[in-house]
Amino acid sequence: KLTDCASDDPERSELFIVEGDSAGGSAKQARDKEFQAILPLKGKPKNTWQDQPETLFANKEIEAIALAIGVDPHRKGDSGSTSGSSGDISGLRYHKIVILADADVDGSHIQVLLLTLFFKHFPKLIEAGRVYVAQPPLFRIDVPGAGKGRPARKLYALDKAELDSIESKLSEEGVREGNWAVSRFKGL
Repeated sequence: KLTDCASDDPERSELFIVEGDSAGGSAKQARDKEFQAILPLKGKPKNTWQDQPETLFANKEIEAIALAIGVDPHRKGDSGSTSGSSGDISGLRYHKIVILADADVDGSHIQVLLLTLFFKHFPKLIEAGRVYVAQPPLFRIDVPGAGKGRPARKLYALDKAELDSIESKLSEEGVREGNWAVSRFKGL
């Protein structure tokens, strides 16, 4: 299920955790195979907030994430403690773990569940600044070209407020309202 990268240098390697096989296929096509790995999830991950360390890996998706990143969150660290806050991350295979989820309610829920997993059971990853959340844009604005001086453009907006701002700027540039097309994204 994990599509690994060619590099075995953790400092350079990135893992993208994506929502489902369809997003996994798109991510695989767009990635740099040299240093970017893809792990597609099947469905929503389990809410692990109340899970005990000994039951955490009963869930196959959570086990797949731990195996992919190369860290057992409750393995004894240098201090000898088995608590998650003292977990050993020396076996970390990717120094960037990026959560990529759709720009919809389900995608937001998946982000929260994964962040909960990392916060509760892999806190050293958070403390070390290794976990990222990519924000896909909600809107694409296609602006037609206007002669030699203005080629066609594709602009992206993260939310409605940013879309409104871009549309205002286009009007200020003299682009007539209705001459650009706005598309709303559902997924990655």
